[in-house]
Amino acid sequence: MKPFFSVIIAVYNRENHIAKAIESLLAQSFQNWEAIIVDDGSNDGTLSIINQYKNEKRIQIVIMDENEGVASARNKGIEFANGDYLTFLDSDDWYKPNHLESRYSILEEQDIDLLHGGVEIIGKKKVPDKNDVTKDIDLSECVIGGTFFINLGTASDIASFDNSIQYSEDSDLFDKFVDNDKAIVKTNLKTYVYNRTLDDSICSNQ
Repeated sequence: MKPFFSVIIAVYNRENHIAKAIESLLAQSFQNWEAIIVDDGSNDGTLSIINQYKNEKRIQIVIMDENEGVASARNKGIEFANGDYLTFLDSDDWYKPNHLESRYSILEEQDIDLLHGGVEIIGKKKVPDKNDVTKDIDLSECVIGGTFFINLGTASDIASFDNSIQYSEDSDLFDKFVDNDKAIVKTNLKTYVYNRTLDDSICSNQ
């Protein structure tokens, strides 16, 4: 059966956190998904943790020889996606048990190219402003890539991240949907847990 969701998990040096992310996916009430875990050249014990899930038929593991950054790792995962909708799970975040089911209900009712939003933030609520990194803005003003659900039937041509961008690649992708007049819907169902308690979180070190 074709998966409804393709979940891309890009990971780099997250041996203490990646299992929680994967377990939250396995615990979903909606089970028609595949996952592509992309190890972005980790040099700690991350890969050994990921390999514990290699017998799960819905999980595919892709290994990059060198650390190329989250945009490249996500793009590599997208190459292997077979689902109707593409989504993401960052390696230090996790899903609440009804995350995929709640999004499935929304996507089945409307024609949507990009569904986003619905995040619970743990830890730091401020991030550098992409337009002026010397200033901080509240995350409520940002789009968060982990919450993206992209229709691969109608938007596969723009479903990729710009590898040249060092910060705020999520908003750059979002802007492509806006510029191409794609159907964008935001939800307030807070089922994606965004962990901002780590000093070297993806958003902190870009």
